[in-house]
Amino acid sequence: ICCGIWETLVGVNFQSYLPWETFVPGGPKKGGTTAAGATVISVLVFFSYVIILNTVVPISLYVSIEIIRFGSSWMINWDEKMYYEKDDTPARARTTALNEELGQIEYIFSDKTGTLTQNIMTFNQCSIQGRAYGDPVDEHGNPMDITVKTPKVDFSWNKYGEKTFTFYDNRVVEAVQSGNKETHEFFRLLSLCHTVMSEQKEGTLM
Repeated sequence: ICCGIWETLVGVNFQSYLPWETFVPGGPKKGGTTAAGATVISVLVFFSYVIILNTVVPISLYVSIEIIRFGSSWMINWDEKMYYEKDDTPARARTTALNEELGQIEYIFSDKTGTLTQNIMTFNQCSIQGRAYGDPVDEHGNPMDITVKTPKVDFSWNKYGEKTFTFYDNRVVEAVQSGNKETHEFFRLLSLCHTVMSEQKEGTLM
């Protein structure tokens, strides 16, 4: 509106070297002296500024969107269907943009190795300083078959022990409780390394 008023009152005086274009039947003509030229200029200026300033977003809109994102992240945390009862672990949205990122997922591709399921590795046997542990043995050191009556190792003395873990060789516990250096070193390295590689060194399997 201001552009149209300015072109009508002031800009008209510059038509000698900046003539207006007026659109009339039969084609545009140079040097129009009516308000139609100012109207066309003001409309073109308006859409020009719309194109130039289309990336300018009010800061209040950013704040409003962030509040909505924050509320969505809390709804994810409160979702009972995303609660893992076994480990007493609720969902935790650590970013407010998580809801938008999940909304962009349309297809999920997975191989058959359990990438999206769960890979659980159970400790069954080990070899420490050339001595194998894992199979139960009798008082003479002979291996025994595992049956329903085979006594399990009692880990109640360890407050950090996994209650569902099942093991049948008491010799490992005896080595740990006796302070055997090699046994402690083995389990320390096992807890620090996610990949266990066996190698032959000086005739001993390590």
